[in-house]
Amino acid sequence: MSSKLKIACAWTAVMIVIVSCALSGGDLSEEEKLQTAVALALEAVEVEEDDGGEAQIPTITISPTDTPEGPPTDTPEPCNRAKFISETIEDGTDFDPNESFTKTWRLRNDGTCTWNANYKLVFVDGDQLSGPSTKNLTQSVAPGEQVDISVNLKAPGSGGTYKGFWKVADDEGEYFVHNIWVEIEVINPILILPGPLVILKADLIVTEFSLNPATPTADDSMHTRVKVKNQGGTNAGAFKVEWYGLNTFTNPSCTWNIVGGLAKGDTVLVECDFTFASWYPLNKTTIVYVDVDDTVDETNEGNNSASISPFGVNP
Repeated sequence: MSSKLKIACAWTAVMIVIVSCALSGGDLSEEEKLQTAVALALEAVEVEEDDGGEAQIPTITISPTDTPEGPPTDTPEPCNRAKFISETIEDGTDFDPNESFTKTWRLRNDGTCTWNANYKLVFVDGDQLSGPSTKNLTQSVAPGEQVDISVNLKAPGSGGTYKGFWKVADDEGEYFVHNIWVEIEVINPILILPGPLVILKADLIVTEFSLNPATPTADDSMHTRVKVKNQGGTNAGAFKVEWYGLNTFTNPSCTWNIVGGLAKGDTVLVECDFTFASWYPLNKTTIVYVDVDDTVDETNEGNNSASISPFGVNP
């Protein structure tokens, strides 16, 4: 038998042995199975030289099967991790100039480490709003617990939009809560001019008081005219006007009720006819009063009358 044929037979025998070992599922390892197969093949075949050369035995490689997978790698939970829950003072809340307020953020400890009193809120950028640079926690916060972190602030003295940024650092100064903020709107202050505060009121004055004739005669009819103006800054309600032929009379000579009041800047004319029953020397006074019952709140309560003097009545 030729060398090549012997080698082919040996190779076939090796393959049969390898397959048999693999299927047998014995206790041999893969390396032991390979060594057994090679030994059997060498015993079965004697390699002969052919024309001064050596016959070559093919290389046999067996790949391992059913390689077990390693255990899964666990990703460790972070020591410091926080979840935002809620906050007070919504963005854009209006405040008066220099108004104080408290901003609160509610966070939950979602890490594995307990937050201690050396954990702190830190101002980092923007408008500080008179707040502290840092503020330590006032309590420990175990994993799964919630905490309210509050800071006292003050609105600036001028109108505008203001926003400040804060972070939370652990006891080694490492930030783990980033970019929590407070944003407010300060309303423009009302301009207050110097001087006393002026409250607008009505102000009734007599702009005309006349008699016709100017010096009447006893037992003769005469005509009286009175004009009243509201020179104040607001409307006047109902009021009464009375004229006394002589200021010494007990009862008025004519009375007018202005039931509709008088708008600011408007004027009302009232008139009447009257007859004096007797004569009076020309050393008397005739007078008219406006808002007799003082029902109108006026800027000046001392200008509600007008008079004519000297006045008298001819016999």
